[in-house]
Amino acid sequence: MLQLIMLLAREAGLRHATILSFTAANCNFETRMVSGRSKAYSSYTVPMTNRLYNRLLFACAGAQDAREPLLCQFNRQRKKPHYNSLTSALSRAKKLAKVTTPWGLHDLRRTAARALYERTGDIRKVQRLLGHAQPNQSWWYLGNAGIDLTSADLERSSSWESPPENADESTKKIA
Repeated sequence: MLQLIMLLAREAGLRHATILSFTAANCNFETRMVSGRSKAYSSYTVPMTNRLYNRLLFACAGAQDAREPLLCQFNRQRKKPHYNSLTSALSRAKKLAKVTTPWGLHDLRRTAARALYERTGDIRKVQRLLGHAQPNQSWWYLGNAGIDLTSADLERSSSWESPPENADESTKKIA
């Protein structure tokens, strides 16, 4: 369960609430994309890495219903786990691995944003990945990554617009 959670946060940049509700219906194995709705009903469409593809394929095979959250299968009563159980499992794993630096699921989301920006240099793609309304929200995720952000970057990003809400999904794809 923890591996799937960490991959969804790190590879797809999903929030913990979105991970808790993630279902087999969010996966398209033919196109190798995950998609759905996130905070404030923003939509996301993110390509699967090979690691995420393999883990999701395994997790989806154990799902009883395509609308059931995937994490339910790791619970005896097949109930969706609570956020506290996710953070407890992560804390236990970090302790077993002797990891002493403090980090959590949201830090993995920031890592996904930084990796995408370093690969593409396009803040608009990072903004769409994270589901942010404004590029300035996305710049915050990059601030501690050693990326040199200048006022020119901020000015340029504020002139960029998000795709319109009624845009088709092909215009909202991240990569």
